[in-house]
Amino acid sequence: MQRMQASPDDAAARLRFHSELINSEIFVLLEEEARGDNLRPRVFDLADAHAVLAFDSEARMVGFAGQRVAYAALPGRVLVTMLVEARAGLSLIVNADAPHAELLPPELLDWLAQTLAAPPPVADEAMPEGFSAPELPASSLALLVPALERRLSGVPGLQAAVLAEVSWQGGARGPVLALAGVPEPARPALARAVAEALELSGLADSGLDVVFPGPAAMARIAEVGRPLAPAPFAPSTGVTDGMSGTTPGMDPSRPPRLK
Repeated sequence: MQRMQASPDDAAARLRFHSELINSEIFVLLEEEARGDNLRPRVFDLADAHAVLAFDSEARMVGFAGQRVAYAALPGRVLVTMLVEARAGLSLIVNADAPHAELLPPELLDWLAQTLAAPPPVADEAMPEGFSAPELPASSLALLVPALERRLSGVPGLQAAVLAEVSWQGGARGPVLALAGVPEPARPALARAVAEALELSGLADSGLDVVFPGPAAMARIAEVGRPLAPAPFAPSTGVTDGMSGTTPGMDPSRPPRLK
């Protein structure tokens, strides 16, 4: 967020911030303890907005509150969707106590929610004829590689990720992301996550395909492609600070609701 505000005209930095926001755990101040799946966030009336406060760490939230308060810890993507679905015209302030606090107005939250709700990419049965090193411009790779590494970090089962160029039967060519070790049931969701990362990095037009090759094919792709280095999966250990908190939104079939 500090890098983004240091360069207010840097669209790539702003998109990276949006990507990190929706993929991080966010701590939100509540008016009262959550009751089941119902949340009542504390809404602050500003001069030109009604805003909910969120923090990127428990320590920062505790420092701001200065006393025992009710709060919820939930994924940023869940919070964004929840605020938009409330249809209350709410803004979101991230790290209100910091010099680099950021206000996200309702129209920006709407755009983020639309991006998150986009349908998954269509599965295709096209056959590849060969792979080579990625041919994207250096400027595109400088955005694409870190965006993919952030989005693929912590994915359970992921063993390797390689960016390459593919030649399809019929003559078509383009960039491709090869992923190894991902269980079959998780593949559509992961392909959608990659498409989301492209959208939030300003690279939606890059036409990146996602494939899940077997070990032999993956080895050949790795010989010519560019390996990525996402952070490995690490089971959550939980956090406790003595305040009154809850972690809703982890079950996709039961998203929290604003009261």
